[in-house]
Amino acid sequence: MNSLFDVFVGSYGERNEETIHWLSFDPRIGKLEKVAAFDGIEHPSFLEVNTSKSCLYAISEVEQGEVICYGINPVHKQLIEWSRHPTHGGPCYVEVNGDYVFVSNYTGGNIVVYGTNENGKIEEETDCVHFSTESRLHTIRRLPESDYYVATDLGKHKLYFLYFNQETGKLQQRFEAETPYPSGPRHIDFHPEIAVLYVVNEFDSTVLVYAYDVEKEFVQLQQRITTLPSNCKQDNYGAEVQCNGKLLYVSNRGHDSITTYQIINNGLLKNYSISRLGSKWPRHFQSKVPGEKHLIIANEHSNELMVMRKTQKNELVHSNQRHALPRPVCVKVM
Repeated sequence: MNSLFDVFVGSYGERNEETIHWLSFDPRIGKLEKVAAFDGIEHPSFLEVNTSKSCLYAISEVEQGEVICYGINPVHKQLIEWSRHPTHGGPCYVEVNGDYVFVSNYTGGNIVVYGTNENGKIEEETDCVHFSTESRLHTIRRLPESDYYVATDLGKHKLYFLYFNQETGKLQQRFEAETPYPSGPRHIDFHPEIAVLYVVNEFDSTVLVYAYDVEKEFVQLQQRITTLPSNCKQDNYGAEVQCNGKLLYVSNRGHDSITTYQIINNGLLKNYSISRLGSKWPRHFQSKVPGEKHLIIANEHSNELMVMRKTQKNELVHSNQRHALPRPVCVKVM
């Protein structure tokens, strides 16, 4: 069995620069090594891979953004551009589900849906849902095992819950929830076993815990908890949140740390620990890594990926494994 896993990284950079990186990861020792790198896309700030691992989707975070679909050639370690479509704004997130791709636009205040063919290639736009001119749509995520999606509006401090029709490729907004002002809801993850979602806030460095029942159009805030130590005085901006059912991880840009929470009954959080990175601006990370022994962290301002190791007590410690890359902002393990 192959012990190495493929990792894709998106980096800020110009179109003529190498901004998508293909790496290998060895989970036995936590080591990253370069496989290939690709130009042709400006500022690919978020990436996603489809379930069959045939396609990589990347958004180009520019004023008039695009979503680009690449065919993945695992034998020759190549990305082959299959299609390129406008997003009607400045995008910052891409989500894939079955035959559809969803993009949220931070500027433009909308969500765009695209249909794909049997190979995963984007072929057509099926819907574009507009919100308000003040909206800053940061994330669009599918609620597990449902036809509902939730989107964060960082500009209006709201969560939108939308129903998706698989036959027509259309989204319909059903209900919404206001987040505490001025939270700035950014990214979302879900508890794998119960109907609880977690929101990391960019403006006030907190995590919000919500219980939900989409069929009853019900969502309720259960907890609001800080990501920072009580004596923190510096500016900080929450970035990424990931949940494995037992632990929740959040990255802090400014404090430059990873906060770890224990998940207790009903999905609530407690006993957080904070691991300083010694590296700057952890915009994104990947905790769902094969072997479940490491985190791979994209430190944008330090121009590097770093690997942290999980101890048996669920503490994060430095592994001394680092990989230099210019301005990395998204990490995906295939």
